Amino acid sequence: MRRLLFLLTFLSPFLETNAQDFIGGFQVKTGIPIGDFKAAAAGILLPELAFWANYQIPKTPLEIGLSFGYGIYGTKLEKRDDLYVGFNDELRLRRNNNMLTMMGVFRFFPEIYGKVFPFIEAQAGGIYAYTRYKIRASIFEDVIEEDRDFSDWSRAYQLGGGVMIPFKSAQKGQLEIRLMYQNSTRLDYLTRQDTEYQYDPDGEVDGEFVYSTRRSPFTMIQPSIGASFYF
Repeated sequence: MRRLLFLLTFLSPFLETNAQDFIGGFQVKTGIPIGDFKAAAAGILLPELAFWANYQIPKTPLEIGLSFGYGIYGTKLEKRDDLYVGFNDELRLRRNNNMLTMMGVFRFFPEIYGKVFPFIEAQAGGIYAYTRYKIRASIFEDVIEEDRDFSDWSRAYQLGGGVMIPFKSAQKGQLEIRLMYQNSTRLDYLTRQDTEYQYDPDGEVDGEFVYSTRRSPFTMIQPSIGASFYF
C-alpha cells in the first residue's frame, strides 16, 4: 500500500501537467460468434456499447486505458396467466440475457502518416454474463417481481486494430473504426431458448423455471464504429 501511495504521489504532478494527453470515447460493436461459441449458440449476435478512456504516454506511440461495455444477446417476452397460484390475470414476463465487459486497453500507433491514423490494440480483462427477468401487468406498470436467473464470468482478451479518422479539426475528435478478435475462458450462460417454466399440475404451489445452460468461450469477431475526443 505504501509503495502504491508513493507511486501515485510521484506521478500526480506529471499527470496533471499532461491532462491534454487523455482521450476517451465510445464504440458501438456487433459480436459475431465463431468457433465453439458459434457451435454452442448458433444464430445469436451480441450488440454492445462500450465506453473507454486512454492515457497517451508522452513522447511514445502508446496509449493505456480502461474500457467498460454492456451488451444484450437475447430477449424474450412471454404473456402468461399461470405464474402465481390463485392469480389468473395475464402477466408479462420479460427475460434479458446480458453481458458486461471490463478490459484494460493497450494501443500502439505505427509511424504511418496521412489522413487516417492506423493503430493496433490489445485488451485483457473479464466478461460477466447474466440473465434477469421482470414480471409486470403491463409495460407501463410497476414491476411485480424481478431477479437474476443465472450468471457466470470468465477471463477474456481481445486483439485487433483500426483507424482513427479526424474530424475537420483533429482537436474536436476522431471517427474510429475497429475490428477485434475476442476469446475467453469457458463460461456457463443462457440464451433465449434455454428457460422453461414448469407449473404445478395440481395448482397448489407456484411453478418454477428450469434452465438448460450452455457452456463455451465467448469467441467472436467484433466490428465496431465510434468516436473519440480529447479531454
